Amino acid sequence: MTLFVLYGRDSITGLLPVYLQAPSGERLPAGQQYDAVLQWGIPAEESQAAYVLNPVKCQLRAKHARSVKEIWDLNGLKTAHGRERWIHEYRIAVFQQDVLGVWVRERPIALVNIGAGAAVLQRGGKRPEAGRGQREKHSAVFLELPQEQQMSFHVRRAKRDAVRAVYALGLSTGLVDVGIDQEGSTVVRGAEPAPKLTGRLGELFAGAINRYAAELAEAKRKEPYGVAGSGRKASAALYAREVLLGADPEFVLRRPDGHFVSASRFLEKEGRVGYDAVVLSRSRVIHPLAELRPRPCRTPGELVWELYRTMLQGARLITDDSLSWLAGSMPGKGLPIGGHIHVSGIWLNEHLLRALDNYVALPLVLAEGAAAGQRRPRYGFLGDCRRKRHGGFEYRPLPSWLVTPELAFAVIALVRVVSLHYRELKSRPLDSADVQRSYYRGDKGELLPAVKKLWAELERLETYQEYKRELDAYRDRLYRLEGWDEQADFRIAWGIPPFKPNGSFAAGYKA
Repeated sequence: MTLFVLYGRDSITGLLPVYLQAPSGERLPAGQQYDAVLQWGIPAEESQAAYVLNPVKCQLRAKHARSVKEIWDLNGLKTAHGRERWIHEYRIAVFQQDVLGVWVRERPIALVNIGAGAAVLQRGGKRPEAGRGQREKHSAVFLELPQEQQMSFHVRRAKRDAVRAVYALGLSTGLVDVGIDQEGSTVVRGAEPAPKLTGRLGELFAGAINRYAAELAEAKRKEPYGVAGSGRKASAALYAREVLLGADPEFVLRRPDGHFVSASRFLEKEGRVGYDAVVLSRSRVIHPLAELRPRPCRTPGELVWELYRTMLQGARLITDDSLSWLAGSMPGKGLPIGGHIHVSGIWLNEHLLRALDNYVALPLVLAEGAAAGQRRPRYGFLGDCRRKRHGGFEYRPLPSWLVTPELAFAVIALVRVVSLHYRELKSRPLDSADVQRSYYRGDKGELLPAVKKLWAELERLETYQEYKRELDAYRDRLYRLEGWDEQADFRIAWGIPPFKPNGSFAAGYKA
């Protein structure tokens, strides 16, 4: 895929065009087609490319403080009120899911000595430049933190929230101001989508854009799905087989009297079936969650079968048959649970992540139980993902979909469909603050029209047809707004002892 960087008339790009390997300018070249266009500032004409990074509507919204605060509040980010006093102040450069650099504000002192080569950002987002010895009396500057100094708790939290802040606004780039208040809370103070790119900032953003352009080109070579007229069906089939799916869905154990039992009473931390933690206020940690960790598989059917096998293993370890196994979103007060799905063999990028949010996480709200809105936004926030050591990533917004094997299969299959075809899926209803609000609140009726439009796109995809029967049944359930019962023991639906085994399970799901 090819990239063009389209500048706004008022953007200050400095040496960025010199560093860039991709073509750039204030106008799109006539007769040229680009797969992706990164808009730096408000351009004279908005691109109609397949991928537009920094849509104009999202950049304009970022200029209105009230709209920005509303979006950040919806996404669970703490925002400034103008009365805070800061322990630390950071300025963080973000490109998609990556932090490019972190600067910390030095408090005004009589004379600031800056070592040669230190990168400096002047207060107020003024021109970044290399340090040149002494600064003027009482000037406030931001000094770049070396990587080895970015491992403190506050810096790691600030970096995480800076990435979330940019993503929530529908943007791909930003220079984000983050403060640590007197209580130690991380507060997002502001974001500039297209900061002035002089000196160090230009170098960092150019490097990130160059890496993105190279990855786009490599993706076009390796990921044949969605390439118009490619005719590479054999190559597409080979690529599809290289994509691996995994999962670590959670569940909780409830006694007949309604009280919950810690999973650590029966399970070890590691293993195919283990326990996981919940962090309460004041950093108190408890271990109520059980977690299934099946081996990675190439098809949804194989993964569902592996989930079944890990449940049988769990039944041998959890020896109290009177305990109910509960899945869903929030089966008990203060017990949010998730259904994380792992994907490897595919490039993690903003376009894939937004496709998963819009075409997987958004529709699943229509199947959730009544307590789902209580889980978000602290858990289940949009764009939540983690890169894994094996080279893949963990997609984290989903609640625990273990409720039935049919639901589990449909969700896993949909993740596979979207992962293979995200280049063909362009709708982004979650860019709207109204749709985000409905997502976080779990307003099913408000979301149904958007889901129907999204599903019409999904039904046209080649891989959807492989799972048409299961996905059509899932679609019908969504359209009925049929929520799951979070108080039902899911062992019954799966046929896990002491309940009668499901005789058709193996025939239906073992692949």
